[in-house]
Amino acid sequence: MRRLVAFGILLLPLMAWGHIGSPNVFFEGKAGPYPARVVIRPPGVVPGLAEISVRVEGEGVQRVTALPVFWNAGRQGAPPPDVAKQVRGETNLYETTLWLMRSGAYSVDITIEGAAGVGTLVVPVNSLATSRRSMSPGMGILLATLGLFLFTTAVRLVGAAFGESTVEPGAAIPSKRRWQSRVAMIVGALFFSTLLAGGKRWWDHDDADYRNNTLYQAEPVAATARWEGGQNILRLEIGTARSLRQAWTPLIPDHGKMMHLFLLREPGFDALAHLHPVRRSDREFEVNLPPLPAGRYQIYADVAHENGLAQTLTAEAQIADPPTSPTPTTGVLALESDPDDSWFAGLPQAGANGSAETSVTADGYTLAWRKEGSVRANQAAPLRFELRTPDGRLAPLEPYMGMLGHAAVRRDDGSVFAHLHPVGTISMAAQQFFTDRPDANPSSAAGVKSSQDPHAHHQGHGAAGETSVSFPYEFPRPGKYRLWVQVKSAGKVLTGVFDANVEP
Repeated sequence: MRRLVAFGILLLPLMAWGHIGSPNVFFEGKAGPYPARVVIRPPGVVPGLAEISVRVEGEGVQRVTALPVFWNAGRQGAPPPDVAKQVRGETNLYETTLWLMRSGAYSVDITIEGAAGVGTLVVPVNSLATSRRSMSPGMGILLATLGLFLFTTAVRLVGAAFGESTVEPGAAIPSKRRWQSRVAMIVGALFFSTLLAGGKRWWDHDDADYRNNTLYQAEPVAATARWEGGQNILRLEIGTARSLRQAWTPLIPDHGKMMHLFLLREPGFDALAHLHPVRRSDREFEVNLPPLPAGRYQIYADVAHENGLAQTLTAEAQIADPPTSPTPTTGVLALESDPDDSWFAGLPQAGANGSAETSVTADGYTLAWRKEGSVRANQAAPLRFELRTPDGRLAPLEPYMGMLGHAAVRRDDGSVFAHLHPVGTISMAAQQFFTDRPDANPSSAAGVKSSQDPHAHHQGHGAAGETSVSFPYEFPRPGKYRLWVQVKSAGKVLTGVFDANVEP
Protein backbone atom coordinates (compact mmCIF):
# COMPACT_ATOMS: atom_id res chain seq x y z
CA MET A 1 0.00 0.00 0.00
CA ARG A 2 2.84 2.41 0.85
CA ARG A 3 4.43 1.85 -2.55
CA LEU A 4 1.08 2.35 -4.26
CA VAL A 5 0.63 5.65 -2.46
CA ALA A 6 4.20 6.67 -3.20
CA PHE A 7 4.22 5.89 -6.91
CA GLY A 8 0.56 5.91 -7.92
CA ILE A 9 -1.14 8.88 -9.49
CA LEU A 10 -4.59 10.07 -8.49
CA LEU A 11 -6.27 12.04 -11.27
CA LEU A 12 -9.17 14.45 -11.16
CA PRO A 13 -10.35 15.46 -14.65
CA LEU A 14 -11.88 18.93 -14.77
CA MET A 15 -13.81 21.03 -17.26
CA ALA A 16 -11.16 22.72 -19.33
CA TRP A 17 -10.63 24.26 -22.74
CA GLY A 18 -7.79 26.43 -23.91
CA HIS A 19 -7.47 27.86 -20.38
CA ILE A 20 -9.19 27.17 -17.09
CA GLY A 21 -11.81 29.73 -16.09
CA SER A 22 -10.27 32.33 -18.41
CA PRO A 23 -12.07 31.94 -21.76
CA ASN A 24 -11.40 35.41 -23.19
CA VAL A 25 -8.80 35.59 -25.95
CA PHE A 26 -6.09 38.29 -25.88
CA PHE A 27 -3.74 39.02 -28.75
CA GLU A 28 -1.24 41.76 -29.55
CA GLY A 29 0.39 42.05 -32.95
CA LYS A 30 0.68 44.10 -36.11
CA ALA A 31 -1.92 44.13 -38.88
CA GLY A 32 0.39 45.35 -41.62
CA PRO A 33 1.60 48.77 -40.39
CA TYR A 34 -0.94 48.97 -37.55
CA PRO A 35 -0.10 47.68 -34.05
CA ALA A 36 -3.31 46.37 -32.50
CA ARG A 37 -4.62 44.72 -29.35
CA VAL A 38 -7.55 42.35 -29.86
CA VAL A 39 -9.85 41.02 -27.13
CA ILE A 40 -12.42 38.34 -28.02
CA ARG A 41 -15.04 37.25 -25.51
CA PRO A 42 -16.46 33.99 -26.91
CA PRO A 43 -20.01 32.95 -26.03
CA GLY A 44 -20.61 30.20 -23.50
CA VAL A 45 -23.22 28.59 -25.76
CA VAL A 46 -23.26 27.56 -29.43
CA PRO A 47 -24.63 29.19 -31.53
CA GLY A 48 -23.77 32.41 -29.73
CA LEU A 49 -22.46 35.94 -30.12
CA ALA A 50 -18.78 36.66 -29.58
CA GLU A 51 -17.82 40.18 -28.52
CA ILE A 52 -14.83 41.65 -30.36
CA SER A 53 -12.87 44.76 -29.38
CA VAL A 54 -9.87 46.09 -31.31
CA ARG A 55 -7.60 48.89 -30.09
CA VAL A 56 -5.47 50.21 -32.96
CA GLU A 57 -2.33 52.28 -32.48
CA GLY A 58 -1.50 54.86 -35.13
CA GLU A 59 -3.22 57.49 -37.18
CA GLY A 60 -5.35 57.38 -40.30
CA VAL A 61 -7.43 54.27 -39.54
CA GLN A 62 -10.48 54.31 -41.80
CA ARG A 63 -12.15 50.92 -41.36
CA VAL A 64 -11.91 47.86 -39.13
CA THR A 65 -13.67 44.61 -40.01
CA ALA A 66 -13.96 41.18 -38.37
CA LEU A 67 -14.55 37.92 -40.22
CA PRO A 68 -15.29 34.54 -38.55
CA VAL A 69 -13.70 31.63 -40.46
CA PHE A 70 -14.63 28.06 -39.45
CA TRP A 71 -11.73 25.62 -39.61
CA ASN A 72 -13.05 23.36 -42.39
CA ALA A 73 -15.04 25.98 -44.32
CA GLY A 74 -12.33 28.52 -45.05
CA ARG A 75 -12.81 32.10 -46.18
CA GLN A 76 -14.93 30.96 -49.13
CA GLY A 77 -17.49 29.49 -46.73
CA ALA A 78 -17.45 32.47 -44.37
CA PRO A 79 -20.12 35.20 -44.24
CA PRO A 80 -19.30 38.78 -45.24
CA PRO A 81 -17.11 40.54 -42.66
CA ASP A 82 -18.76 42.71 -40.02
CA VAL A 83 -17.68 46.35 -39.77
CA ALA A 84 -16.54 47.28 -36.28
CA LYS A 85 -17.89 50.57 -34.95
CA GLN A 86 -15.76 53.11 -33.16
CA VAL A 87 -16.59 53.26 -29.45
CA ARG A 88 -18.10 56.59 -28.48
CA GLY A 89 -15.57 58.81 -26.73
CA GLU A 90 -12.61 56.72 -27.93
CA THR A 91 -10.25 57.58 -30.76
CA ASN A 92 -8.74 54.17 -31.48
CA LEU A 93 -11.11 51.54 -30.00
CA TYR A 94 -13.51 49.58 -32.19
CA GLU A 95 -16.05 46.89 -31.31
CA THR A 96 -18.45 44.47 -32.96
CA THR A 97 -20.16 41.12 -32.38
CA LEU A 98 -19.90 37.95 -34.45
CA TRP A 99 -22.10 34.86 -34.55
CA LEU A 100 -20.18 31.62 -33.96
CA MET A 101 -22.62 29.07 -35.35
CA ARG A 102 -20.81 25.76 -34.87
CA SER A 103 -18.68 24.01 -32.28
CA GLY A 104 -15.01 23.80 -33.17
CA ALA A 105 -12.09 26.05 -34.05
CA TYR A 106 -12.57 29.45 -35.67
CA SER A 107 -10.22 32.19 -36.67
CA VAL A 108 -11.36 35.79 -36.39
CA ASP A 109 -9.64 37.74 -39.14
CA ILE A 110 -9.28 41.40 -38.12
CA THR A 111 -8.63 43.63 -41.14
CA ILE A 112 -7.55 47.24 -40.63
CA GLU A 113 -7.68 49.71 -43.51
CA GLY A 114 -6.23 53.19 -43.47
CA ALA A 115 -3.94 55.72 -45.03
CA ALA A 116 -0.90 53.47 -44.51
CA GLY A 117 -2.48 50.51 -46.29
CA VAL A 118 -4.31 47.32 -45.33
CA GLY A 119 -3.31 44.66 -42.81
CA THR A 120 -4.93 41.58 -41.27
CA LEU A 121 -4.53 39.80 -37.96
CA VAL A 122 -5.55 36.14 -37.63
CA VAL A 123 -6.73 35.33 -34.10
CA PRO A 124 -7.72 31.69 -33.36
CA VAL A 125 -10.76 31.15 -31.12
CA ASN A 126 -12.33 28.01 -29.66
CA SER A 127 -16.09 27.91 -30.21
CA LEU A 128 -17.34 25.49 -27.57
CA ALA A 129 -20.46 25.24 -25.44
CA THR A 130 -19.10 25.57 -21.92
CA SER A 131 -22.20 26.59 -20.00
CA ARG A 132 -25.88 25.79 -19.68
CA ARG A 133 -27.92 28.93 -19.25
CA SER A 134 -30.50 28.87 -16.46
CA MET A 135 -33.68 30.91 -16.22
CA SER A 136 -34.04 33.48 -13.48
CA PRO A 137 -36.76 32.77 -10.86
CA GLY A 138 -38.62 35.96 -11.77
CA MET A 139 -38.74 35.03 -15.46
CA GLY A 140 -39.83 31.50 -14.54
CA ILE A 141 -42.74 32.79 -12.45
CA LEU A 142 -43.78 35.21 -15.20
CA LEU A 143 -43.74 32.56 -17.92
CA ALA A 144 -45.57 30.05 -15.69
CA THR A 145 -48.28 32.63 -14.97
CA LEU A 146 -48.68 33.44 -18.67
CA GLY A 147 -48.70 29.74 -19.53
CA LEU A 148 -51.42 29.02 -16.96
CA PHE A 149 -53.45 31.92 -18.35
CA LEU A 150 -53.10 30.59 -21.93
CA PHE A 151 -53.97 27.04 -20.87
CA THR A 152 -57.09 28.17 -18.98
CA THR A 153 -58.15 30.43 -21.86
CA ALA A 154 -57.69 27.64 -24.42
CA VAL A 155 -59.77 25.20 -22.35
CA ARG A 156 -62.46 27.86 -21.88
CA LEU A 157 -62.55 28.55 -25.63
CA VAL A 158 -63.10 24.86 -26.38
CA GLY A 159 -65.98 24.80 -23.92
CA ALA A 160 -67.49 27.91 -25.49
CA ALA A 161 -67.21 26.38 -28.97
CA PHE A 162 -69.40 23.43 -27.95
CA GLY A 163 -71.74 25.47 -25.75
CA GLU A 164 -72.37 29.19 -26.09
CA SER A 165 -71.31 29.47 -29.74
CA THR A 166 -74.40 27.56 -30.97
CA VAL A 167 -76.88 29.61 -28.94
CA GLU A 168 -78.43 32.87 -30.11
CA PRO A 169 -77.11 35.98 -28.32
CA GLY A 170 -79.05 36.69 -25.15
CA ALA A 171 -80.77 33.29 -25.14
CA ALA A 172 -80.49 30.89 -22.21
CA ILE A 173 -78.00 28.05 -22.64
CA PRO A 174 -79.83 24.68 -22.65
CA SER A 175 -78.78 22.10 -20.07
CA LYS A 176 -77.63 19.75 -22.84
CA ARG A 177 -75.31 22.40 -24.20
CA ARG A 178 -73.93 23.05 -20.74
CA TRP A 179 -73.05 19.36 -20.37
CA GLN A 180 -71.51 19.29 -23.85
CA SER A 181 -69.43 22.35 -22.96
CA ARG A 182 -68.18 20.72 -19.76
CA VAL A 183 -67.28 17.46 -21.52
CA ALA A 184 -65.49 19.44 -24.25
CA MET A 185 -63.53 21.37 -21.63
CA ILE A 186 -62.45 18.12 -19.93
CA VAL A 187 -61.39 16.62 -23.28
CA GLY A 188 -59.66 19.89 -24.20
CA ALA A 189 -57.79 19.97 -20.89
CA LEU A 190 -56.61 16.40 -21.44
CA PHE A 191 -55.56 17.21 -25.03
CA PHE A 192 -53.61 20.33 -24.06
CA SER A 193 -52.05 18.50 -21.12
CA THR A 194 -50.88 15.80 -23.53
CA LEU A 195 -49.37 18.48 -25.75
CA LEU A 196 -47.61 20.02 -22.75
CA ALA A 197 -46.27 16.63 -21.66
CA GLY A 198 -45.02 15.96 -25.19
CA GLY A 199 -43.39 19.39 -25.32
CA LYS A 200 -41.67 18.80 -21.98
CA ARG A 201 -40.44 15.42 -23.15
CA TRP A 202 -39.05 17.01 -26.32
CA TRP A 203 -37.42 19.78 -24.28
CA ASP A 204 -35.91 17.31 -21.79
CA HIS A 205 -34.55 15.24 -24.68
CA ASP A 206 -32.89 18.28 -26.28
CA ASP A 207 -31.55 19.40 -22.91
CA ALA A 208 -30.06 15.96 -22.24
CA ASP A 209 -28.53 15.89 -25.74
CA TYR A 210 -27.00 19.33 -25.12
CA ARG A 211 -25.56 18.28 -21.76
CA ASN A 212 -24.29 14.90 -22.97
CA ASN A 213 -23.19 15.64 -26.55
CA THR A 214 -22.86 19.39 -27.09
CA LEU A 215 -21.62 20.77 -23.78
CA TYR A 216 -17.84 20.55 -23.87
CA GLN A 217 -16.09 18.23 -21.45
CA ALA A 218 -12.36 17.69 -21.47
CA GLU A 219 -11.07 14.18 -21.86
CA PRO A 220 -9.99 12.53 -18.61
CA VAL A 221 -6.28 11.92 -18.20
CA ALA A 222 -4.92 8.76 -16.60
CA ALA A 223 -1.35 8.92 -15.30
CA THR A 224 1.15 6.61 -13.68
CA ALA A 225 4.68 7.13 -12.42
CA ARG A 226 7.51 4.62 -12.36
CA TRP A 227 11.16 4.57 -11.42
CA GLU A 228 13.28 3.24 -14.25
CA GLY A 229 17.04 3.45 -14.54
CA GLY A 230 17.18 6.04 -11.79
CA GLN A 231 14.59 8.23 -13.51
CA ASN A 232 11.09 9.14 -12.33
CA ILE A 233 8.95 8.78 -15.46
CA LEU A 234 5.46 10.28 -15.57
CA ARG A 235 3.14 8.67 -18.10
CA LEU A 236 -0.04 10.41 -19.30
CA GLU A 237 -2.82 8.62 -21.16
CA ILE A 238 -5.60 10.81 -22.57
CA GLY A 239 -9.15 9.45 -22.61
CA THR A 240 -10.64 6.00 -22.15
CA ALA A 241 -12.80 3.79 -24.32
CA ARG A 242 -15.93 5.09 -22.57
CA SER A 243 -14.92 8.75 -22.55
CA LEU A 244 -14.39 9.15 -26.29
CA ARG A 245 -17.42 11.37 -26.83
CA GLN A 246 -15.81 13.09 -29.82
CA ALA A 247 -13.10 12.05 -32.23
CA TRP A 248 -9.59 12.78 -30.97
CA THR A 249 -8.00 14.56 -33.91
CA PRO A 250 -4.22 14.39 -34.36
CA LEU A 251 -2.04 16.92 -32.55
CA ILE A 252 0.35 19.48 -34.00
CA PRO A 253 3.40 21.04 -32.30
CA ASP A 254 3.10 24.38 -30.53
CA HIS A 255 6.44 26.20 -30.02
CA GLY A 256 7.95 23.03 -31.47
CA LYS A 257 6.47 20.85 -28.67
CA MET A 258 3.62 18.36 -28.86
CA MET A 259 2.55 19.19 -25.29
CA HIS A 260 3.31 21.89 -22.74
CA LEU A 261 2.94 20.40 -19.26
CA PHE A 262 2.73 22.48 -16.09
CA LEU A 263 3.00 20.89 -12.65
CA LEU A 264 2.14 23.00 -9.57
CA ARG A 265 2.62 21.58 -6.08
CA GLU A 266 -0.38 21.81 -3.75
CA PRO A 267 -1.44 23.25 -1.38
CA GLY A 268 1.24 25.94 -1.07
CA PHE A 269 2.05 26.14 -4.80
CA ASP A 270 5.70 26.47 -3.91
CA ALA A 271 7.05 24.45 -6.86
CA LEU A 272 6.55 24.72 -10.63
CA ALA A 273 7.69 22.58 -13.53
CA HIS A 274 7.26 23.53 -17.20
CA LEU A 275 7.92 20.31 -19.11
CA HIS A 276 7.54 18.94 -22.61
CA PRO A 277 6.64 15.23 -22.75
CA VAL A 278 7.51 12.86 -25.56
CA ARG A 279 4.56 11.44 -27.48
CA ARG A 280 4.45 7.65 -27.47
CA SER A 281 1.17 7.44 -29.43
CA ASP A 282 -1.72 9.75 -30.32
CA ARG A 283 -2.96 9.67 -26.72
CA GLU A 284 0.08 8.61 -24.67
CA PHE A 285 2.90 10.85 -23.43
CA GLU A 286 5.89 10.35 -21.15
CA VAL A 287 8.23 12.81 -19.46
CA ASN A 288 11.28 12.51 -17.25
CA LEU A 289 10.42 14.38 -14.06
CA PRO A 290 13.04 16.81 -12.71
CA PRO A 291 14.09 16.68 -9.02
CA LEU A 292 10.88 18.26 -7.72
CA PRO A 293 9.99 18.12 -4.02
CA ALA A 294 7.59 15.32 -3.18
CA GLY A 295 3.91 16.09 -2.84
CA ARG A 296 0.60 16.38 -4.64
CA TYR A 297 0.74 18.30 -7.91
CA GLN A 298 -1.92 19.88 -10.08
CA ILE A 299 -1.27 19.13 -13.74
CA TYR A 300 -2.18 21.34 -16.71
CA ALA A 301 -1.44 19.97 -20.18
CA ASP A 302 -1.72 22.29 -23.21
CA VAL A 303 -2.18 20.60 -26.59
CA ALA A 304 -3.17 21.86 -30.06
CA HIS A 305 -5.06 19.83 -32.66
CA GLU A 306 -4.56 19.85 -36.41
CA ASN A 307 -8.06 21.33 -36.84
CA GLY A 308 -7.00 24.47 -34.94
CA LEU A 309 -8.60 23.52 -31.61
CA ALA A 310 -6.51 24.14 -28.47
CA GLN A 311 -7.18 22.37 -25.18
CA THR A 312 -5.93 22.41 -21.61
CA LEU A 313 -6.32 19.01 -19.94
CA THR A 314 -6.05 18.70 -16.18
CA ALA A 315 -5.21 16.06 -13.61
CA GLU A 316 -3.64 15.58 -10.17
CA ALA A 317 -0.45 13.66 -9.48
CA GLN A 318 1.30 12.39 -6.35
CA ILE A 319 5.05 12.77 -6.83
CA ALA A 320 7.18 10.70 -4.47
CA ASP A 321 10.76 10.90 -3.23
CA PRO A 322 13.30 8.54 -4.82
CA PRO A 323 13.04 4.95 -3.52
CA THR A 324 15.40 3.96 -0.73
CA SER A 325 16.56 1.07 -2.89
CA PRO A 326 17.05 2.65 -6.31
CA THR A 327 16.53 0.56 -9.41
CA PRO A 328 19.74 -0.55 -11.13
CA THR A 329 20.92 1.63 -13.99
CA THR A 330 22.12 0.36 -17.34
CA GLY A 331 24.02 3.50 -18.29
CA VAL A 332 21.34 4.36 -20.88
CA LEU A 333 18.66 6.85 -19.92
CA ALA A 334 15.12 5.57 -20.34
CA LEU A 335 13.95 9.01 -21.43
CA GLU A 336 15.97 12.11 -22.26
CA SER A 337 14.74 15.41 -20.83
CA ASP A 338 13.76 18.16 -23.23
CA PRO A 339 16.38 20.94 -23.35
CA ASP A 340 13.61 23.53 -22.79
CA ASP A 341 12.31 21.88 -19.61
CA SER A 342 12.49 24.12 -16.56
CA TRP A 343 11.47 23.98 -12.91
CA PHE A 344 11.55 26.13 -9.80
CA ALA A 345 10.89 25.62 -6.10
CA GLY A 346 10.21 28.56 -3.83
CA LEU A 347 7.68 31.14 -2.70
CA PRO A 348 7.35 34.79 -3.72
CA GLN A 349 10.04 37.01 -2.22
CA ALA A 350 8.62 40.37 -3.19
CA GLY A 351 10.20 43.54 -1.93
CA ALA A 352 9.54 47.22 -2.52
CA ASN A 353 11.71 48.84 -5.17
CA GLY A 354 9.98 52.04 -6.18
CA SER A 355 6.80 50.97 -7.96
CA ALA A 356 8.15 47.49 -8.61
CA GLU A 357 7.87 44.16 -6.85
CA THR A 358 10.90 41.94 -7.27
CA SER A 359 11.47 38.21 -7.19
CA VAL A 360 14.86 36.60 -6.74
CA THR A 361 15.65 34.00 -9.41
CA ALA A 362 18.59 31.67 -9.94
CA ASP A 363 22.17 32.94 -9.76
CA GLY A 364 21.13 36.13 -7.96
CA TYR A 365 19.16 37.62 -10.87
CA THR A 366 16.02 39.56 -9.98
CA LEU A 367 12.82 39.91 -11.96
CA ALA A 368 10.94 43.17 -11.29
CA TRP A 369 7.21 43.61 -11.88
CA ARG A 370 6.43 47.16 -13.06
CA LYS A 371 2.81 47.36 -11.92
CA GLU A 372 2.09 51.03 -12.67
CA GLY A 373 -1.13 50.94 -10.65
CA SER A 374 -3.51 48.48 -9.06
CA VAL A 375 -4.64 45.26 -10.69
CA ARG A 376 -8.39 45.06 -11.30
CA ALA A 377 -10.61 42.33 -12.71
CA ASN A 378 -11.72 42.63 -16.35
CA GLN A 379 -9.29 45.46 -17.01
CA ALA A 380 -6.00 45.38 -18.89
CA ALA A 381 -3.46 44.05 -16.39
CA PRO A 382 -0.07 45.80 -16.11
CA LEU A 383 2.02 42.65 -16.61
CA ARG A 384 5.42 44.07 -17.54
CA PHE A 385 8.61 42.59 -16.11
CA GLU A 386 12.28 43.60 -16.16
CA LEU A 387 15.28 41.35 -15.54
CA ARG A 388 18.37 42.60 -13.68
CA THR A 389 21.76 41.05 -13.07
CA PRO A 390 23.06 40.41 -9.53
CA ASP A 391 24.82 43.79 -9.61
CA GLY A 392 21.60 45.62 -10.57
CA ARG A 393 22.20 46.14 -14.28
CA LEU A 394 19.41 45.46 -16.81
CA ALA A 395 19.93 42.00 -18.29
CA PRO A 396 19.27 41.29 -21.98
CA LEU A 397 16.60 38.67 -22.66
CA GLU A 398 17.00 35.77 -25.03
CA PRO A 399 14.22 33.91 -26.86
CA TYR A 400 12.79 31.02 -24.84
CA MET A 401 10.98 28.70 -27.27
CA GLY A 402 10.68 31.58 -29.72
CA MET A 403 9.28 34.07 -27.19
CA LEU A 404 10.83 36.56 -24.81
CA GLY A 405 8.91 34.98 -21.97
CA HIS A 406 6.22 32.65 -20.73
CA ALA A 407 3.91 33.13 -17.77
CA ALA A 408 1.50 30.93 -15.84
CA VAL A 409 -1.35 32.49 -13.84
CA ARG A 410 -3.42 30.61 -11.26
CA ARG A 411 -6.14 31.75 -8.87
CA ASP A 412 -5.71 30.45 -5.32
CA ASP A 413 -8.85 28.28 -5.54
CA GLY A 414 -7.85 26.75 -8.88
CA SER A 415 -10.81 28.24 -10.75
CA VAL A 416 -8.50 30.15 -13.12
CA PHE A 417 -5.36 29.00 -14.92
CA ALA A 418 -3.82 30.61 -17.98
CA HIS A 419 -0.61 30.17 -19.96
CA LEU A 420 0.47 33.57 -21.32
CA HIS A 421 2.84 34.72 -24.04
CA PRO A 422 3.95 38.22 -25.06
CA VAL A 423 1.43 37.98 -27.92
CA GLY A 424 -1.41 36.97 -25.61
CA THR A 425 -3.28 33.80 -24.73
CA ILE A 426 -3.64 32.28 -28.18
CA SER A 427 -2.13 29.01 -29.34
CA MET A 428 0.58 29.80 -31.86
CA ALA A 429 0.02 26.39 -33.47
CA ALA A 430 -3.67 27.19 -33.98
CA GLN A 431 -2.74 30.53 -35.53
CA GLN A 432 -0.26 28.75 -37.79
CA PHE A 433 -3.01 26.35 -38.89
CA PHE A 434 -5.22 29.22 -40.05
CA THR A 435 -2.50 31.40 -41.58
CA ASP A 436 -1.02 28.48 -43.54
CA ARG A 437 -4.33 27.66 -45.23
CA PRO A 438 -4.30 28.08 -49.04
CA ASP A 439 -7.16 30.59 -48.79
CA ALA A 440 -5.57 32.65 -45.98
CA ASN A 441 -5.58 36.40 -46.47
CA PRO A 442 -2.27 37.27 -48.16
CA SER A 443 -2.12 40.57 -46.23
CA SER A 444 -2.07 38.73 -42.89
CA ALA A 445 0.88 39.89 -40.82
CA ALA A 446 0.83 36.58 -38.99
CA GLY A 447 0.76 34.52 -42.18
CA VAL A 448 4.33 33.28 -42.03
CA LYS A 449 4.55 30.06 -44.00
CA SER A 450 5.88 26.91 -42.45
CA SER A 451 9.62 26.34 -42.31
CA GLN A 452 12.09 24.06 -40.62
CA ASP A 453 12.25 26.53 -37.72
CA PRO A 454 9.52 25.51 -35.24
CA HIS A 455 9.40 29.15 -34.02
CA ALA A 456 9.16 30.75 -37.47
CA HIS A 457 5.66 31.98 -36.67
CA HIS A 458 6.87 33.82 -33.59
CA GLN A 459 8.90 36.42 -35.44
CA GLY A 460 8.00 39.96 -34.45
CA HIS A 461 7.02 38.95 -30.93
CA GLY A 462 10.13 40.30 -29.22
CA ALA A 463 13.76 40.49 -30.24
CA ALA A 464 16.78 39.24 -28.33
CA GLY A 465 18.52 41.98 -26.36
CA GLU A 466 15.39 43.55 -24.93
CA THR A 467 15.40 43.87 -21.15
CA SER A 468 11.66 43.72 -20.44
CA VAL A 469 8.70 41.59 -21.44
CA SER A 470 4.97 42.21 -21.13
CA PHE A 471 1.92 39.95 -21.38
CA PRO A 472 -1.53 41.15 -22.55
CA TYR A 473 -4.16 39.80 -20.16
CA GLU A 474 -7.23 40.62 -18.08
CA PHE A 475 -7.88 38.75 -14.84
CA PRO A 476 -11.41 37.35 -15.20
CA ARG A 477 -12.47 37.76 -11.56
CA PRO A 478 -11.26 39.32 -8.30
CA GLY A 479 -9.20 37.31 -5.84
CA LYS A 480 -5.70 36.18 -5.01
CA TYR A 481 -3.50 34.93 -7.84
CA ARG A 482 0.01 33.58 -8.17
CA LEU A 483 2.13 34.29 -11.24
CA TRP A 484 5.19 32.43 -12.48
CA VAL A 485 7.15 34.41 -15.08
CA GLN A 486 9.87 32.64 -17.08
CA VAL A 487 12.55 34.39 -19.12
CA LYS A 488 15.92 33.38 -20.51
CA SER A 489 19.22 35.19 -20.18
CA ALA A 490 22.85 34.09 -20.52
CA GLY A 491 21.58 30.69 -21.68
CA LYS A 492 19.59 30.00 -18.50
CA VAL A 493 15.85 29.91 -17.92
CA LEU A 494 14.98 32.06 -14.91
CA THR A 495 11.68 31.90 -13.02
CA GLY A 496 10.17 34.68 -10.93
CA VAL A 497 7.20 34.16 -8.61
CA PHE A 498 4.71 36.88 -7.71
CA ASP A 499 1.41 37.20 -5.83
CA ALA A 500 -1.34 39.48 -7.07
CA ASN A 501 -4.41 40.70 -5.22
CA VAL A 502 -6.89 41.43 -8.01
CA GLU A 503 -9.47 44.00 -6.95
CA PRO A 504 -13.07 44.17 -8.19
